[in-house]
Amino acid sequence: MKLYGSSTSPFVRRLRVFLSGLDHEFININIYEEEGRSILKSINPALKIPMLVDGEKVIFDSRIIFQYLNQAYVKDAWTINDDNNLTLINAANDSYVELFLLEKSGIDTSQDALFFNLQHERIQSTLDVLNTSASQGSFDTWNFASISLFCLIDWALFRSLNTFDAYPHLYTFYQNNLDRPIVKSTDPRD
Repeated sequence: MKLYGSSTSPFVRRLRVFLSGLDHEFININIYEEEGRSILKSINPALKIPMLVDGEKVIFDSRIIFQYLNQAYVKDAWTINDDNNLTLINAANDSYVELFLLEKSGIDTSQDALFFNLQHERIQSTLDVLNTSASQGSFDTWNFASISLFCLIDWALFRSLNTFDAYPHLYTFYQNNLDRPIVKSTDPRD
């Protein structure tokens, strides 16, 4: 089984953490360089990471990869609440990534424009709900939803997109999981 992606992607990192203990190979590619783009294009027509190759199966998108891995190998209990939390995490993560890429392209995302305003609103709305959920213990179990939340927070901090001062329960959750060996070994700063 091979997981392709970037060591700095929060969507890839969540799967690297989830795959801990399962036999797999992580193939780190830079999708912005010619060799990485070539690998990406040869496997995933959506031109997105992560992507998983398991024998003859090729699976795109972190959520679908998780579902496949959970059904085929891990078999963790998964609830509608976990699904809803993952939807919120993905929404915030998508908005952060879009804003980050725009800023890297030299576009000021703080300007008053519909697209930017919608992304900022989505981030605030989802983080408000996730902060409340964290205060109620929704992420006390280390499962794919909590792994994904951790990777979202860590990536936003890594990219200086948020301090999480306004979200104390999310920041406490983050701090409580920093010492996990798999979290340390997948740190995008290394």
